[in-house]
Amino acid sequence: MERITFKNEAGLTLVGHFYAAPSESIVIMTHGFLSNKSSSGRFDRFALKLQQNGYNVLTYDCGGYGESDDTAIHFEKQVADLKAAKKYGYQIGMKKFAFWGHSLGGRLSLTCYEPDIDTMVLTGPVTGAIAYQHVDNFSKEQVAQCECNGSMVFYVDDPWRSEIVLDKQMLTDFDEMDQAATLENVHCPVLVIHGTEGALEQELAQITKQGAELFPDGTKMIELDGADHGFMEQLDEIETLGLHWLHEHFSVK
Repeated sequence: MERITFKNEAGLTLVGHFYAAPSESIVIMTHGFLSNKSSSGRFDRFALKLQQNGYNVLTYDCGGYGESDDTAIHFEKQVADLKAAKKYGYQIGMKKFAFWGHSLGGRLSLTCYEPDIDTMVLTGPVTGAIAYQHVDNFSKEQVAQCECNGSMVFYVDDPWRSEIVLDKQMLTDFDEMDQAATLENVHCPVLVIHGTEGALEQELAQITKQGAELFPDGTKMIELDGADHGFMEQLDEIETLGLHWLHEHFSVK
């Protein structure tokens, strides 16, 4: 694994981990809300497994997260970050691309679909609008701060930073996702994995089911019984499901 850096269109430096393999196929992994390139250890282990199976892998911190440059986060900034990560992949000689996203990283993956994306693996993805109050326990004080100052501060347990600044726009971004417009633009097979436990994961699964007919042909949806939004007790199963899916839909060259 190599620590790498690249720039987004705003000129911010983004930090990633690149797992090199002898192929021209790369899986770009995008983390969720208030997370980082490790994704609580999920991406670290998945990336190593994929690397061992011949895939190059890039995990990265969106701007304002992890080791990347500071900025107040909102969705469109993170869209630009994933596009910058994909551009970096081209710059280092990659020819085939797949996305792997967790939670909000799933929405980012869907939003950033382009015809050169062969497939996606999404765990607990945000596939439609969800009230921001359901995403995290925003306090009245935090929301008031956000309304007044245009941003709010989250203190996080992160090896690289102590706080993440949330732009007021992010609250709107959760509430206003156009599910149909997003999913109708995706034209590759997608593996969608949801859990059955916890209010957040149950709501996200229901949102995905409501848009099931909008997903492209070849999409597969799986519910893991007993899994909550973190999937921390099901990592072995997700690793196996994801790897098998990639073997079927994403060749190693």
